[in-house]
Amino acid sequence: MRAYNFAGRWGVCLLSVLIAATVLAQARRAPTPSGAVPVQPAKAREPVVIKKMEAVGQACRVKTPEFRNDANEPAAPAREWARITLKYETNLDWIDELEFRFSVVLKDAKANAFIMFPGSVTYVDIAKGKQHQSTVFLRPATLERYGEIIWAGVKVYLNGELLATAQSPDDQRPWTINYKTREGVLLNRDQTPFALVAIDNHGTIKPK
Repeated sequence: MRAYNFAGRWGVCLLSVLIAATVLAQARRAPTPSGAVPVQPAKAREPVVIKKMEAVGQACRVKTPEFRNDANEPAAPAREWARITLKYETNLDWIDELEFRFSVVLKDAKANAFIMFPGSVTYVDIAKGKQHQSTVFLRPATLERYGEIIWAGVKVYLNGELLATAQSPDDQRPWTINYKTREGVLLNRDQTPFALVAIDNHGTIKPK
């Protein structure tokens, strides 16, 4: 009988310990006084997010804009430029400067030759928003001489730090290929007749 009573008292003690542990665990999982369960803070959004890049195909061909004037000089028929467009958004209230380093590859089908045109453009005083775009251009004569655009890529830098990359079409391989290059041919918007077209749609370019 004494052994039985001892076992019973031991069982009661063990049950009490288990109940206390369960209550403590529930208390730790209980919601905060406001009723919300605590969660880890969300990771801050990236300063720059690339939304779209357009570089290849007829949709990226644009004719020389026409301006009315009284210079009494006959104008030649408008020719086609290549316009590479990058659409992006920013998540900081203001960014002092953003640098866009473009690379554009053309292929001459007749000669079966490739050539890359690198170029960069820096914008200043970029406000937070979703409607930003960066554009670079190739002249009509460049297209006539060297062929069609087959690929374009861009790398975006803030204070010398690489923030984002994009390419059209979405192929990473051209970044690693040692193409023949020509500097100074890829133009930013201010270096073309498009500088005054829809001017409020575009950021302010830092003079070189």
